[in-house]
Amino acid sequence: MLFTEPMKSVELLILKSDADRVMRYLGFAGCLQLIAESKEGRLPAPEDHDAADLRLRVQSLGRFLALEGTAAVEPSQAPPERGELARRAEHLMAAARPLIDQETALIQKRMGLTQAAEELASFSRLEVALSDVRGLRYLAVRLGSVAPERIGEVTEALSKRAVVVPLEKPGHLMAITPRKGRWALDSELSRFEFQPAQFPADRGGVPGEMLAAIRAELSQVERGLAEVERGKAALRRERGAELLELMAELDLDAAVDAALQTLSSTGSVQKVTGWIPRRRLSAVLEGLEGLTQGRIAVRVFEPEEVAEVKAGKARVPVSTPHGRVNRSFERMVFSYGVPLYGTIDPTPFVAVMFVVLFAIMFGDVGQGFVGVVLGLLINSGRFASFDAYRRKHFGTTFLVVGLASMVSGLLYGSVFANEHLLEPVTMSVTSAVFGRPMSHIISLEGFQKIILFFGVTIGFGAVINSVGLVINIVNLARRRDWEHAILSKTGAAGALFFWYLLSLGARMVFGGPRIGPVDFAAIAVPLLALFFREPLVHLARGHRPLFKEGVFSFVIEGIIEVLESAIYYVSNSVSFLRVAAFALAHTVLSTIVFLLSDMVGGSPGGLFFRVLVILIGNSIIVVLEGLIVTIQVVRLQYYEFFSKFFNETGEQFSPFILRSSGGVR
Repeated sequence: MLFTEPMKSVELLILKSDADRVMRYLGFAGCLQLIAESKEGRLPAPEDHDAADLRLRVQSLGRFLALEGTAAVEPSQAPPERGELARRAEHLMAAARPLIDQETALIQKRMGLTQAAEELASFSRLEVALSDVRGLRYLAVRLGSVAPERIGEVTEALSKRAVVVPLEKPGHLMAITPRKGRWALDSELSRFEFQPAQFPADRGGVPGEMLAAIRAELSQVERGLAEVERGKAALRRERGAELLELMAELDLDAAVDAALQTLSSTGSVQKVTGWIPRRRLSAVLEGLEGLTQGRIAVRVFEPEEVAEVKAGKARVPVSTPHGRVNRSFERMVFSYGVPLYGTIDPTPFVAVMFVVLFAIMFGDVGQGFVGVVLGLLINSGRFASFDAYRRKHFGTTFLVVGLASMVSGLLYGSVFANEHLLEPVTMSVTSAVFGRPMSHIISLEGFQKIILFFGVTIGFGAVINSVGLVINIVNLARRRDWEHAILSKTGAAGALFFWYLLSLGARMVFGGPRIGPVDFAAIAVPLLALFFREPLVHLARGHRPLFKEGVFSFVIEGIIEVLESAIYYVSNSVSFLRVAAFALAHTVLSTIVFLLSDMVGGSPGGLFFRVLVILIGNSIIVVLEGLIVTIQVVRLQYYEFFSKFFNETGEQFSPFILRSSGGVR
């Protein structure tokens, strides 16, 4: 499709009782971009709160049973009644409630026992009951902690006034002194930043004996929790699929409710408005007619009939359906900008230009094969680490540019930086096809061949610039912007100037007729059109005065416009010399790799080091130069191609899509 996809604005009036099934149908169809009536959305109704609360409780149950993944919901299936979903959820939660209560009680008990064990572990060296220690009448006992490295200092400082008992836990101690010396003990302990602690309030036996009993009780709790886990596993087997399906249904209901909150409704009627591709309209309306059994009113508008679009308050969303290859390059376009509705879709041109430019700069059969293998691995879906790249369609990008690099590598005669390996094959093929053997179909050796190669890349640049100009002129003409379509540097005037300069350059290179007065006149006409743009536009529109800011200002602006146009096209053309430069750099790097391999080949273990140098050298070329070439191609697309026609950006088509596994994307 050359242009962006034609769209229609559709307005649906349905009964609220049909809203769930209609929104599910539209969500699974994935072809309607909803038009929100309010950015804030209406306040949720009580039933919406109930649905959200039910969903949270079912999700909690799923987490309790450690259910992973979600069940797929059949897109053509009518949504179950929400009351039925609530009843199913209550039955499931009732089946799990004994396990939940049992696990909660056991976990709380384990927490209490664990805390008690930690407290008693500090006193495991004591062989007297804690009740006896707390009941001492003539002695003062201080329990607490200091920094572990200061235990020795504390013991030494208190040696004459108290007995210090280091406890099991690092830094913890118990100090005992006669009651009359308790104030001095407290004062001395404060010097060491002593942190007081308390004896376990509900424990009075011998710490070692109590600790053993608590650990035995903890083992019993752990066995109880293991039994609960077996019960959860049994419940997962019996009711897990049902719970997953219920979770998916509730996720879909939540997504539908969130969408409906942005749409207007009144009484028992729900209004749904949005944008839909024209090719999908008939099938969708037919499906809705059958789904609602005729309980639906439909109004369809052309984009130019929508009041907000006519007033410039809204844009028609842009849909650009692509095949597998073009889809892998659309990210490059949309990261720069979205084409305006009704204009030419540049993605197919970007795909071709990217592949060709990359292949020219990165021509090698072996290194291109690495890209092909990487693309196949990404597309295979067998490696989780590549999933993000597969979702972004990068696998197809690697595959296509890898194949193109292999083709250009055949022309250059390069395999993993070796420019002699293919010579026998190339000589046989060229002898049969051209009648004379050639070691390389395209050779970059020799000054004349290099100059010719630079000229060819400028020719490619001229083609790319010309395509951008044509796209811009056609887009502006379709938008009825005749001023910029004709009288701008990227319009017809600028294009004619550029193309005539190209023809003069071709005549000079190929020995055509000499440049004469007619040629100067042909160049002057589009430049004069650019120079006199302001008065010509005012004259055509009947505006007066012709020179709005005065003659002097008009002359200065005209001169700047002419000079800017000339510099613009010269710089755009010269910019493509980088294509030849990086192709030569690739050849030079390949030569360096084999020069280094030859240098180490004669040393002891030379074969090993030779192979090592070739492997490392090719790895550097594939990774480093591959990245640099990609950046250069993207730069040429953005600055030399997109700048011709991307004057404004549109709004990307973003349909309401429900996933069969529940939720929205």
